[in-house]
Amino acid sequence: MKAWIAVALLSGISGYAMAGDASELTAAQVVTSLLTIIGAICVFIVSQVVLKLVIEPVQQLKAAIGLAANTLLRYQGKITNASTDEEVAQMVKSHAADLMSKAEVISGYCLARWVFGLPTRKDIRSAAQELNLIGYSLLSAFTQHQEPHERPTDIFKLAKSNSEALSKVAKLLKVSTSYPG
Repeated sequence: MKAWIAVALLSGISGYAMAGDASELTAAQVVTSLLTIIGAICVFIVSQVVLKLVIEPVQQLKAAIGLAANTLLRYQGKITNASTDEEVAQMVKSHAADLMSKAEVISGYCLARWVFGLPTRKDIRSAAQELNLIGYSLLSAFTQHQEPHERPTDIFKLAKSNSEALSKVAKLLKVSTSYPG
């Protein structure tokens, strides 16, 4: 009797008489119960696979895109003025690498891109290249290799180049990299 009640509770059988012994269960009821349990286990396994291989990596990529946008907004003044800042340069370059690596681990990227509204892999690669250019432009080693009489015009070119790169990143990743004004 106790075994029959446990099977009934686990398999979700309802409406069966609780009185009587386990011999009242028919073979069809047992098979239905077992198939219900196996089906539930399969649904759980498939949902975990989708969660681990698609949904969590998509969330990580979206978080990386958000962090990159945050850094670009936070240090927009330094970037657009082509100021030398090694720390910001390393952060921007790190964001470029994060974007590439997080996009690579998403299984079924084409479908995930369509479902979750992600940028194409080509756009992510292009944005990462722009971020690397911005990062490199902020390094002191870059500005130290210029002659003193070249720096003012190069700084203006560099500042313009950084502003254009910010605009490209905004378009490619579909984020804001400047404050509306």
